[in-house]
Amino acid sequence: FCRIPGSSPTVFLDKVCIHQADRTLQRAGIRKLGAFMRVSDRMLVLYSSVYLKRLWTVYEVASFITLHNVDQLELVPIV
Repeated sequence: FCRIPGSSPTVFLDKVCIHQADRTLQRAGIRKLGAFMRVSDRMLVLYSSVYLKRLWTVYEVASFITLHNVDQLELVPIV
């Protein structure tokens, strides 16, 4: 999770919260996705053509819709 000291996480930005280069840190972040999805009220995905080419982004969506109603998921394409 990305945390502000003294507060609970309210936003999860995978590009920021999941390490993009260090594989060990990346795996640790991916392992926490399900826990974050469980306590999330909704999910907003800003996606491009590469979004579903990463396994963890597919896992994000799958985890969320397994735990929540699909109407709590908003998909917004970006150019």
